[in-house]
Amino acid sequence: MKFIKLTSIVDSKPIYINIEMIGHLYEQPAKKEYGREVKGAFTKVGTVTHNNGGFEVAEDIKQIMKAIDQAK
Repeated sequence: MKFIKLTSIVDSKPIYINIEMIGHLYEQPAKKEYGREVKGAFTKVGTVTHNNGGFEVAEDIKQIMKAIDQAK
C-alpha cells in the first residue's frame, strides 16, 4: 500500500489516501450564491471503498497526480 497526504477543505486536517483505491478525481469550481462565493474551489477524490462521493481536498489534480507519481 502507498499513501498520499492531502488536505481536507472541511477542517484543514490531513487525509491519507491509499493511491491504489482512488476511483476518480475531478475539480469543482467555486460555488456562488446571490453573487458571493459560498464555497471555494476544491478537488473531489473518490475512493472505490466508499459510497459517499469522495473527499473534498484543497490540492488540485496536478498536485495530486505529482504526489501519486512520487509515491510509486
